[in-house]
Amino acid sequence: MKFSFKIQAIFCLLSILFIQCKDDDANIFRAYVEGKFTYSDGKFLEDPIHLVVDKKIIAESFPKESGSFVLAGPYDKGAYKLQLKDFKIKSFSTDTPGCKISSDSLSIEIPDGVTYVIFNDITLK
Repeated sequence: MKFSFKIQAIFCLLSILFIQCKDDDANIFRAYVEGKFTYSDGKFLEDPIHLVVDKKIIAESFPKESGSFVLAGPYDKGAYKLQLKDFKIKSFSTDTPGCKISSDSLSIEIPDGVTYVIFNDITLK
């Protein structure tokens, strides 16, 4: 009786060790966006900035007093946006091709497949 219990315990322990846990997020990348805003209105620092995919916020942060920011969030596929709440974007500079200002000027659209973007400067209206 004791011998069969030890075999069962060993079997359970080995099965736990050899079972691979599936991580649902293993195939999800991170979208990473950093940069610096040039702004004239100090109220800009009071509102968060977001990374948005399909109208869902994947990252939120507040810019530092210097205007610099870093955002990172889960990214699977598709285009996403660096989005502001109330301040419009006049212009930006980056080495990443395909980024563009949205029609409402409240966000910068980042193309599908781009997971890392550095904005050298984002100038607000």
